[in-house]
Amino acid sequence: MRQFLVVIIAALAAASECEMYGASEAPVPEVSLAIDNRQPLSTEIGYHPLPGETAALNPPSFIWLQEGKARTYEMQWSRNEDFTAAESAGPLPFNTYTPSTPWAPGHYYWRYRYVTPDGLTSGWSCTRDVIIPENATEFPMPDRAEQRRRVPAAHPRLFLRPEELPRLRELAQGRESAAFESLRALADRFIQAGPTAEPTYRGTASNLQDKEALKHWWPNALAANQAATEAELISFVYLITQEEKYGEAARQWILHLAAWDPDGPTNWSLNTEAAKPLLFRLPRAYDWAYEALTPEDRQIVQKIMLRRARDAWESSEVKRGSGHLNSPYDSHGNRTWHMLGECGIAFLGEIPEAEDWLDYALNKFFAAYPVWSGQDGGWHEGFAYWSSYMSRVVWWLQVMKSALQIDGFNKPFFSTVGDFPLYVVPPYSPNSGFGDQSEAPPGANLGATIEYFAREAGARPASAKAAAHWEWWKEQWRLNPASGVLGFLYSANLPTLPSPALPPTDIPPSRVFEGIGVASLHNTLLDSRDDVHFLFKSSPFGSLSHGHNPQNSFQLNAYGEALLTTCVFRDTYGSPFHLQWAQSTRAHNAVLVNGQGQTPRNESENGALSRGKIIDSRLTPEWDYLCGDAAEAYGGRLSRYYRRVVFVRPDLFLIYDDLVAKKPATFQFMLHAYQPFVLDEAAKSFTVQQPQAVLTGRYLTAEPLSFRQWDGYDPKPELRDPKMVIPNQWHLEASTTERQLETGMLTVLVASRAGEVSDWQAERLESKTAVGIRFQRAGQETVILFRKTGVQGEAEAAGIRFTENVFVETSHPAVAESTPGTAAPEPTSQTPR
Repeated sequence: MRQFLVVIIAALAAASECEMYGASEAPVPEVSLAIDNRQPLSTEIGYHPLPGETAALNPPSFIWLQEGKARTYEMQWSRNEDFTAAESAGPLPFNTYTPSTPWAPGHYYWRYRYVTPDGLTSGWSCTRDVIIPENATEFPMPDRAEQRRRVPAAHPRLFLRPEELPRLRELAQGRESAAFESLRALADRFIQAGPTAEPTYRGTASNLQDKEALKHWWPNALAANQAATEAELISFVYLITQEEKYGEAARQWILHLAAWDPDGPTNWSLNTEAAKPLLFRLPRAYDWAYEALTPEDRQIVQKIMLRRARDAWESSEVKRGSGHLNSPYDSHGNRTWHMLGECGIAFLGEIPEAEDWLDYALNKFFAAYPVWSGQDGGWHEGFAYWSSYMSRVVWWLQVMKSALQIDGFNKPFFSTVGDFPLYVVPPYSPNSGFGDQSEAPPGANLGATIEYFAREAGARPASAKAAAHWEWWKEQWRLNPASGVLGFLYSANLPTLPSPALPPTDIPPSRVFEGIGVASLHNTLLDSRDDVHFLFKSSPFGSLSHGHNPQNSFQLNAYGEALLTTCVFRDTYGSPFHLQWAQSTRAHNAVLVNGQGQTPRNESENGALSRGKIIDSRLTPEWDYLCGDAAEAYGGRLSRYYRRVVFVRPDLFLIYDDLVAKKPATFQFMLHAYQPFVLDEAAKSFTVQQPQAVLTGRYLTAEPLSFRQWDGYDPKPELRDPKMVIPNQWHLEASTTERQLETGMLTVLVASRAGEVSDWQAERLESKTAVGIRFQRAGQETVILFRKTGVQGEAEAAGIRFTENVFVETSHPAVAESTPGTAAPEPTSQTPR
């Protein structure tokens, strides 16, 4: 009886989650364990597809929360809500399932249950539903039996198949001979120099106070990557030439790496960055030089790779598969999965656990990758980490296609993947947007990644034009083409590059990446030296991981200069400077309440609760409009915070901060620049001067403001590398002086070329229903009005009536009667009223 009561109580507790997701609750058998059916934590992936979602792929990938008592799962689906004529799949090792055949279009219901290690079976979960449309892209995932069938029994398996060798060998002697001979020459240099030695000092970054260990952490990673790259390249040259010289060298390098101590400096828990090259590059070398190894050699490699792969499998980055599928926002785990996948393919049929590694990698790709974006190509962690992770996932896309005949470009994300750098880092941009380490322009080696995406997307009619834009972007940045083994394989195996590369003159200059809550507003995408670029963030991911910038923050570049900048620098990950300054709201162009910022990452599930959202936007040829909601990010101190932005091309910005506190408070409006702010406190105005650009700004409010300016950082960065430079920044704080429940701050910003600054005037306009400005410059007048929150129907100010969220009109006073105004469309249900 007691067990029955426990089950009923658990089911009642779960009911609210079922209702929240629009799902029905399954009956709970008296003798079964109950599914939690709980609301997911912010760090968990939750339940997908969302109830009632129309799937883009057929079949969709189903994923649910991991059950602590589960050993395996069973999933059931039916066209009928009562699950008559149901089908099922199981036992499933992970908390996800992607069917191996497409489904007939229609409306489906699904649920799952689990089995414990001792054989007890739970009740069914809530019932959820999904719609498969007629036009969904077919994308089934092969089951384990089919995976084994598709992967070649013989070697090579990675990037190429045995039957492709004759063609590649012919190309190496013909059309691609120059590229291959450069590989041969590099292999000769490696052989002459000998293998890179195993690191000797146990460097680690797990204790930032141990300076000596920290000093060796990254050099050890570089040494491991260099040694493994040498083995990989020599093995590939052997594979193509079959020359004994390279076979003997490949064997030497492979056994050299296999002899490295897995408990030494390249131990996984000590230094994952040093361990990872051995997890996937050593398997490549093994796969390509398989014929040069004796059976005894292969056993040596198989034994060490079992140990190294187990270290990864058991680690916090994977947690035996389900752990990272359930909580996929661990950043580094988002590259470990496909490294394990490569290892699994190389040793399939030779190491029993390899089947688990491969199946996990496929489940991860189908059900939970990428997790930092929607389908629009954005990347929450920012451009620097987009570059890093995209440069690695292209390996998996190629391996998956060659070994398993799976085309990863069926995922909608990859059809737009190159749009993110195109909009966030246009040519000659002085920085790379939000996120850790996004202070610098693209690295030259990113060219190989863009090349892969452009080649693959360019061969598909739906994405061919976008691919031509990406290739143009790569050329403008003068990024390096693919080289080495991958360069040879790209040229030998992939479609040709788009020709001609096309400048992005046929697409809008501004874009909202809704999946990550980032908006990038421009005059032009062609050249930052002719552009004014406003980048805004209000993200549903909060401050998770490396995308730590606060919500409703922004940065402003103009004419190739950073005018209002942000802090994306770090000396060492997790250092006092990184945690206490760079990740703080104070370090960004954002708002403080009583001197406090948004909920710190270490107090909010690694930043997941510091969420925001772009809830309204309109992009037009003349002007753009955004509204971000960041109240949730302030830990209960605000009941409302909408930051609304209008950009009137080419250079005028109006920011309206609509703030309501739960208790009377002061509000601080932060700005940051690389040069001192020139202040006129009486006029509440400021200027920032850069060599090529000037920013003039003014706060339009009747409230008294106090100003404070300072420079430097608190705490200061500790630069462990003498080549590292973190430039100085100046910080401007404009604070209300009286505690109040709400404020409506208007900030006017005008970006000009140096030497072309003109006088302007701005007057605040306000009524009970609207607020905005009348802006005048050089005989031209612009009126911008926002409807106030809560106002229904028509709004009015200065004799202008409008029914939308924002009104924008630019005119010359002498002919004002002949120039119509424009307004944003009717708001959605999420629009602030």
